Amino acid sequence: MRFYLFFFLLGISAMASWHALEPSEEAGRTAAIQLGQALFEDRTLSASGSMACASCHQREHAFAQNVAVPELYGERRGTRNVPSLLDLPYFESFFWDGRGTRLDLAVIAAFTNPAEMGSPDMDAVIHAISARKAYREQFRAAFGDERVDQERVSSVLMSYLASLTTAGNRYDAFVAGDTTSLSEAERRGMEVFMGKADCGSCHSATGKLAPFTDNRFHHSNVGLERMTGHVSETISAFKLRRESGSSMAELVLSDPEMAALGRFAVTSQGRDLAAYRTPTLRNISRTAPYMHDGSVATLEEAIRREIYYRSLARGAPISLTAQEQRDLRAFLQALDDAALPTH
Repeated sequence: MRFYLFFFLLGISAMASWHALEPSEEAGRTAAIQLGQALFEDRTLSASGSMACASCHQREHAFAQNVAVPELYGERRGTRNVPSLLDLPYFESFFWDGRGTRLDLAVIAAFTNPAEMGSPDMDAVIHAISARKAYREQFRAAFGDERVDQERVSSVLMSYLASLTTAGNRYDAFVAGDTTSLSEAERRGMEVFMGKADCGSCHSATGKLAPFTDNRFHHSNVGLERMTGHVSETISAFKLRRESGSSMAELVLSDPEMAALGRFAVTSQGRDLAAYRTPTLRNISRTAPYMHDGSVATLEEAIRREIYYRSLARGAPISLTAQEQRDLRAFLQALDDAALPTH
């Protein structure tokens, strides 16, 4: 089911990329997926020869990473927590600040970001791929000829990501009619989630395959203290660097203070300062730590923090008993896929 939902939500441009490569035989589709996986796991496509997409998006952690921010080569560290790639079908824009609106471009962005894999441009990546006979043969198997270009690299990566199907979760089974799939504690937690805690106002639980995100940007009150007293200076420095030719992705992924600008870096609107996209809650217990900067270590801490700040936003306290918090946590764990992809 997730495979088909994935392509429904990609948008016209990404769908066009898929149809452009879809072969008449299943063998061609399989070849595209295998090629996408090979590129996803290839460290030699980075400037340092030490990083691949899979370095940060780790299968054993639901294609996320179990550290606050990624450790890059040398002593460099990233600024943003790595989101799970299993979440892609549920989002309308990509990255924490929503700066990506096309998945076909988002999947190749890391190759050329100086703060990530660091190749000078996609031409360098394409040249590195084309130089290897094994890759040329895989492109022939997937497309019918050995031509390597950006569209094809993007397409096979999307093919691989779309193949990361899972067994679904127990909440989905409950919505589909299996009322025994959730325990009593999980059903109580669902009532707290939908009602008293008001989690569903941002983490939308509507539909048969609920996204558990509203695809909007909110203030989490996380990380803004980094800019306390010098917000204007940070904004000015960001704009100056942008005008001098630095990419938005490079700046927010290499400078923690600029990363703290959040959605503002994209829109330049004051209301978006330190606002970040609502993450989906699917596979939430597998993707700790939490928040855009990975500063919240545990699910229990995340629940307490969300309750506190949701109370402030509403202007009225949300008081959950210890049992209600345990039930809420149990429900959130029921949003984990039954099994992670094995290939």
